[in-house]
Amino acid sequence: MTRRAAVRAPGRLLRRAARLAGFAGHFLRQFLVSNLLVTREILSPRRRSVPAVVGCPLRCSRPLETTLFTALVSLTPGTLALEIVPAGRSRPAVLYVHGMFAADPDAFLAELRDLEGRMLHALHDGPGRRKEP
Repeated sequence: MTRRAAVRAPGRLLRRAARLAGFAGHFLRQFLVSNLLVTREILSPRRRSVPAVVGCPLRCSRPLETTLFTALVSLTPGTLALEIVPAGRSRPAVLYVHGMFAADPDAFLAELRDLEGRMLHALHDGPGRRKEP
């Protein structure tokens, strides 16, 4: 490691730590809101849930990223990862997710894509989130 690279390394580590902390904060907030929605659904006599299953094309390029994203989705109350269809020659892998509150499947898919983008941004060095496939 050159001296110049050694000087840049702490800054790079700090930026990565900040991105990971930001993502953890975002996920914790999403986790708490989801808990409140599911709790309200359980305790309320009126049903508000509108379940749906959506297919989310994955931008994850590594098995560990796919595993982490799938775990994050399943950890969030009201969502459950159902199946991963492996990538083909001309298409990305697809994660099928059941959402308890998915009255608008497109909005639910957008939330999943946002979570995946934030996760990938937190894990990788680079100026921004990964682009759509």
